[in-house]
Amino acid sequence: MRINQHTKISELISYNVLSIEAIAAIAKPLRKIRIPVLRRILAPRVSIGEAAKIGGCSVADFRAALVPLGFVWMSDEAEKTINLFDAVERPSWMDEAAVTVILDVRPLLEVGQDPLKDIFQLYRSLAAGGILCISNSFVPTPLIRRMEDRKVPSYTHEWAEGEFRSYFYKNDTALSVQPAEDDYISFVPKELFEQKLASLSPLHLVTLDVSELPMPQPMELILEALTQLKADDVAYIKHRKIPLHLLEELDHLSYRIFIYDRHPGEVHLLIYPVK
Repeated sequence: MRINQHTKISELISYNVLSIEAIAAIAKPLRKIRIPVLRRILAPRVSIGEAAKIGGCSVADFRAALVPLGFVWMSDEAEKTINLFDAVERPSWMDEAAVTVILDVRPLLEVGQDPLKDIFQLYRSLAAGGILCISNSFVPTPLIRRMEDRKVPSYTHEWAEGEFRSYFYKNDTALSVQPAEDDYISFVPKELFEQKLASLSPLHLVTLDVSELPMPQPMELILEALTQLKADDVAYIKHRKIPLHLLEELDHLSYRIFIYDRHPGEVHLLIYPVK
């Protein structure tokens, strides 16, 4: 099979199922391809080039992993490396000395805490001209896309081996990063969440309690449940934490999500399919 950076991951798997393990071994963020539900949802939508961005690696890494399986790599002028950082020039506003706040989210992620609210709160607290720096072990592509949707300029580079820094600039044209009606995720207070829950018909409410399940079963079950929702159904999820990785997977898919962070160890979500 002839392939290049535009070949879909699902085509690779269909041709040779050993592609799954070969891709999973390229980079840690790509290990999720081993999860059947995620693979079924994402593989048809993601190309080799896009997977390289997700994995924080290069197209050349995929070539090295796949050619031994019998794939024939086709030259492409744009091949070389689809590296998010090389492709983006350092913006004029980017000045290390002007960085206002640095948040290292790695310790939070390691203990299963969601840094999303902290990131938004810190950004909202910036004065005009301020810069928020997020340090992470991978490129937070969903966060960057979401901030860009709010017209927040960003810049990412590899700060050190295994550490990526993403910078978000506060300017006058940036829209509010407060959850808005057009955001796909909203953190809402108890009263609003209960109001939305009470308005739903029990006939269309699919309740799923994954709070006691070991990882990665919660994500697998939720994604499976979402694929089976009927028209007008809404998923009511009880979780022990904000499912950051699930939210990343649902980014830019057709769902509207309301989250009520009741207290540590208890999080409720309502997930609406967008018609």
